[in-house]
Amino acid sequence: MRILVTGSRFWTQKDVIRQALAAAPAGSTVVHGAARGADRLADAVAKELGFTPEPYPADWTGLKKRAGSVRNQKMVDLGADVCLAFPGPESKGTWDCVKKARAAGIHTFVHPIPVDWPARIKKKTEQPTLPGLS
Repeated sequence: MRILVTGSRFWTQKDVIRQALAAAPAGSTVVHGAARGADRLADAVAKELGFTPEPYPADWTGLKKRAGSVRNQKMVDLGADVCLAFPGPESKGTWDCVKKARAAGIHTFVHPIPVDWPARIKKKTEQPTLPGLS
């Protein structure tokens, strides 16, 4: 079975990815975009489960802003039996891949955004303040 995984660079819940991939049959291949977050977690879980990881890093140097979309289309064009998406609210690339997978007729499952997501993102983007200043 070929499993296309797409997801947020901020995804940290390896257990959710493990649970989703554990249902796949032995000998499965896990296709992903090699980005930090969900992709790298899927790569690690694939190895733990004895699956074959198949990473497709984007060519940001050569393709600039189009790199992610071009890479997503390549992964979809190579075919998959299923697409597993692990988005966050900022996941433009994930939603691009989901849209392309669905258009190609690939069965696509979108996992819910974790309840604690806003707190985690806020910590990464919160601006520091100085005492006495507003």
